[in-house]
Amino acid sequence: MNLRALGFGVLALATLQGFSGTARADRIEIGVSTNPSSYGVAEIRVDGPSNDGPYTEIRNETIEYIVSVRGDPPDKGKVPAELEIQFLKHNPMVPWDGGAVAGSYVIEQGVLTKEWLKYKVAFPYVDPWSREVANQKFSPVKFCNDNLQHKTGAARQKMLKDGLSVIYHGAFLMRGYVRYKLDKLVGDKTKDYGKLEPVPVKITCMNLDRPRVRTQTSTQGVDPKPGQKMKPTISEVSFKIEPAQIEKMGKFLCPTQLRLYGRLETIRDFTGKSIFAGPYYLSPITEIKMAKAGNRNMVGTYMMKWHEMGGKAIAPDAEPKKQSLTFKFNVSNKDGKVLESVEKSIQVSCGKIKVNAPTVDGGMTVAPSN
Repeated sequence: MNLRALGFGVLALATLQGFSGTARADRIEIGVSTNPSSYGVAEIRVDGPSNDGPYTEIRNETIEYIVSVRGDPPDKGKVPAELEIQFLKHNPMVPWDGGAVAGSYVIEQGVLTKEWLKYKVAFPYVDPWSREVANQKFSPVKFCNDNLQHKTGAARQKMLKDGLSVIYHGAFLMRGYVRYKLDKLVGDKTKDYGKLEPVPVKITCMNLDRPRVRTQTSTQGVDPKPGQKMKPTISEVSFKIEPAQIEKMGKFLCPTQLRLYGRLETIRDFTGKSIFAGPYYLSPITEIKMAKAGNRNMVGTYMMKWHEMGGKAIAPDAEPKKQSLTFKFNVSNKDGKVLESVEKSIQVSCGKIKVNAPTVDGGMTVAPSN
């Protein structure tokens, strides 16, 4: 597994202050900062078009967290225990029975260790869950408008000028999922377990009473001459996918890791973000700062899964079934608005190993899907 550190790797956490989670080592622990001023707490930014209100829109298209995970890896595991951090789209007020949770998808992968490790994760924006009513969402836009509406005089002017930030607890639900093998052989039995953790989010009602640029955004550059339409800042966005790692599975060689390559070209300076998205997969967000016209390359990694989870594996000599996958490479401005999106569908298959030859018999491919 590849562990991404801050700026997309993994860092050991020496101490935890203001984190949800217990202090003692357990089978698995998940910690997310609850300090509104600390780096790593997720934020929802709410804005509006007028200096006097109301609030009308969410400015960010993704929710980003710094998640800390540790645990006590099973003694029976013959190889390092695999870790997945999952975001759950189901209602956190519904008790979890320990089984598979519908509507979840993986937002990070790693290995479970006894030391705290940090992961930078992100998922597409959704409204938080309501803490009062089951099966309902909580609207940050309504929250900001309600607060503004109940303020008068100097208090209202202060909120318009300075904004308002609060921590909303139990906003989303993450799951730490651990899977470990009972034998080193490919395809042998595995066991798994998991833990759910409600996580908070910071809701920021932005200061509405502020100077506003009439038409310029971070991606437009200077105003064009009267009557002259400005050319788009982004001149080209391209996207390709290649196999990065290959492993033997019975009588076949299969790609176990795909490398995603995104390329951005601009005709002037640009500030924004990029992200790769795919089936049960979302890469960390890459910040883009280009001081002048040029190009920038972004790279993401997708781990293939050829065996079923929960200990059910395909027969060692059976050919793994081809997989059809669709990925997107998105480029947004600094406020999270998507400017360009490139979608690519591929079909990934394994190739049979020839007898007495270290080559693949034709079939291992990562090819465009019709």
